[in-house]
Amino acid sequence: MDLAKVWKPDAGVNKIEVLQVKPSALKGSVILPPSKSHAMRWLVLASMDKSPTKIVMNEIGEDVDSMIRCLQQMAVKWDGQIITGGTLSRPISVLNCANSGTAFRFLLAQSATCNFPIMLDGDASLRARDSSLLIEALGVECSKGFGKENLPVLIKGPFVKESIEVDVSKSSQFHSALMLMAPRTKGFDLSTKGEAVSRSHSGLTWELCRLTGAKTPGQPWEVICPDVIIPPDASMMAFAKLAGLFCENPPDESDSIGHLSESLDLIDSNDLITPLAAFLALNQGGTITGAAHAAHKESNRILRTKGLLEQFSIKSQTTKDGLVIEGGQTPKTPDQIVRCHGDHRIQMTAIILATHCGAIIESPQLHKVAWPSYLEQLSKCGLQFKKAIFQP
Repeated sequence: MDLAKVWKPDAGVNKIEVLQVKPSALKGSVILPPSKSHAMRWLVLASMDKSPTKIVMNEIGEDVDSMIRCLQQMAVKWDGQIITGGTLSRPISVLNCANSGTAFRFLLAQSATCNFPIMLDGDASLRARDSSLLIEALGVECSKGFGKENLPVLIKGPFVKESIEVDVSKSSQFHSALMLMAPRTKGFDLSTKGEAVSRSHSGLTWELCRLTGAKTPGQPWEVICPDVIIPPDASMMAFAKLAGLFCENPPDESDSIGHLSESLDLIDSNDLITPLAAFLALNQGGTITGAAHAAHKESNRILRTKGLLEQFSIKSQTTKDGLVIEGGQTPKTPDQIVRCHGDHRIQMTAIILATHCGAIIESPQLHKVAWPSYLEQLSKCGLQFKKAIFQP
């Protein structure tokens, strides 16, 4: 069923852009994008170093670009590869973090150290994400809207608390944000509560802090950043595996922060839930556990993953912390547009599933959040697709 029409210049405002994927036989290899986790942390650390720092990335996704743009608004200098930091200045406009929860939470903590108001905002998916635990932990002046949308938020420091206890049961980003803000403070005692999730991410944060001179979490230090080459994003290997493609630049094991491709317990790697669920359905099946915190990502990834699979006639069952997936299933062409809910990992998985049966997928640019060259590389491996405009 051809739901899409080729784009025309006179397309109406109510029409939406879609990706029309045809059944395709993929073969070859891909080059993984740089790790968002490493890039975000190095950028924040380098923004506190008054000396220039060289940060090399083979491509820059929209999430990382959002971080760079917001730092530039606060007087951090960036020329495409060299970043020079220092004291933050008051931005003349809102810090738009777009789709990036990591950028928002890291910048929220950085902004809390300033003695002037800063407004932060994001897209619809980011507005739906809850960062109230971090805001409460910071203890600074804050004003935000009511209801389902949590942004925009207006925050005014300076941060003056002597101790912070942060809940790490829903996200490691709160803990990481607090560790990264310490050089801009007079120091504070930092403790955690709750069963920690994504522990490898907070572990990475502290490791990079330590490499720049940190001695104790929460205590300030003079940040001295080395020049760095951002390693490949290990979490993106899941899409190559799902597509049956090789990786030309597989990450070193030391850079794989909780992204072991065979793991079914995702307490430290919830980003894998969607492509892993699809892989299990097409192969041996299995049970995914430890992913309760995936409900707090760009979308509720447990429910949205189940919904994505259902659109391709793939059966699964949700549990309190994951999914049960029967193996040996075959994707079938969806009878409606595949919805991605503003989540790039949903979209990227949908594209691979569509190579088996064809599909029309919304948000054709969404992969650029993390992997700008994703479609281009898949095309070289045999993906047949075209962008089109659909009128509901």
